[in-house]
Amino acid sequence: MLDLRQIKELDAKNYMHTFSRQNICFTHGKGSKLYDTFGNEYIDLGGGIAVNCLGHDDAELTAAICEQAHKLIHSSNLYYNEPQALLCEELLSGTIFERAFLCNSGAEANEGAIKLVRKHFYNKGENRPKIITAKGSFHGRTIATVTATGQEKYNKPFAPLPPGFTHVPYNDFAALKNEADEHTAAIMLEVIQGESGVLPADYDYIVNAYALAKSRGILFVIDEVQTGMGRTGKMFGFEHYGIQPDIITLAKGLGGGVPIGAVLARGDAATAFAPGDHGTTFGGNPLACAAARVVVNRLKNGLLEEVAKKGEYLLGKLSKLKKFNFVRDVRGKGLLLGVNLTEKVQNAEIVGKMAANGVIILTAGNNTLRFAPAYTITKEETDEACNKLMDLFAHTNV
Repeated sequence: MLDLRQIKELDAKNYMHTFSRQNICFTHGKGSKLYDTFGNEYIDLGGGIAVNCLGHDDAELTAAICEQAHKLIHSSNLYYNEPQALLCEELLSGTIFERAFLCNSGAEANEGAIKLVRKHFYNKGENRPKIITAKGSFHGRTIATVTATGQEKYNKPFAPLPPGFTHVPYNDFAALKNEADEHTAAIMLEVIQGESGVLPADYDYIVNAYALAKSRGILFVIDEVQTGMGRTGKMFGFEHYGIQPDIITLAKGLGGGVPIGAVLARGDAATAFAPGDHGTTFGGNPLACAAARVVVNRLKNGLLEEVAKKGEYLLGKLSKLKKFNFVRDVRGKGLLLGVNLTEKVQNAEIVGKMAANGVIILTAGNNTLRFAPAYTITKEETDEACNKLMDLFAHTNV
């Protein structure tokens, strides 16, 4: 087994310099605990960036993966696939959506949604090239999804960017309404902007944006890559707003750690694709679908209610941090929460100190600490981690 120094040397030699990594290499985990190459134990409040929703080494998930791996890992979408057929039935059942497309990641899901929007209006013979997204959004790192992303720092280096995307201020309905015109194909939003600081959408903003889209024949797309699959305490984040989007995208928690993404659609948009319009080699493979079926069925059999309760508890614990003068806000829904800090204290500094003290949390934009733990985290683990954070804040001199 390599030690951390050897791992870092190989990484520096061979891997493209795309990540600023913390000085940690995890070797294994159990539940909401992680262990590194030195044997140090951590409470995981990051969940692999909202991915490991069942925690680490979940017995049911690992059993399903192992069982499927012994049978068939991949066969391609040229053939029928029982785990895929079952997953789509279970994923769509009880929802407003009629059809699914499976892929490998959130960026791929959003790319698929963008193509689905364009194909929908192509089929109708309508010239609607424009897709409106929000400033501060994050939709992925492919050339189309990075263009849809409303943050210049992510897309400026990759110009020329594909045309047809425009960005308006988040939570500003007047700006959205002013931008929407007869050439608008879709409005694509997140109900919580995770990457830019765990910023929830105002209720009136989403409801009015949805009504605007419906009144003008514009498709309404919700990027649920981070907020879907129970993360906010409901199966999908849009359910907090009482709307019925035409298309949503999923990934992150869908496979419990195994890469899988999905596009769900209803109405005419659900049947816009024809054979050859879109595809994937790895997407919806038997192994990923077997894993995702465990997540879907656990959520539908009681775990979803646990997320809502645990989210309220964690929010209550984090809200006690508001007494410190360098805490601006505590916000979010379910088990996707953020603590926004003033410029007096840097989020990366807090994350580093918490890691050194055995707690993994994440950063987000606008100097925010992001929390996205496993849905299976215990009250005792939450208490211990939050107590350590409270103690660190109490000893932070500003």
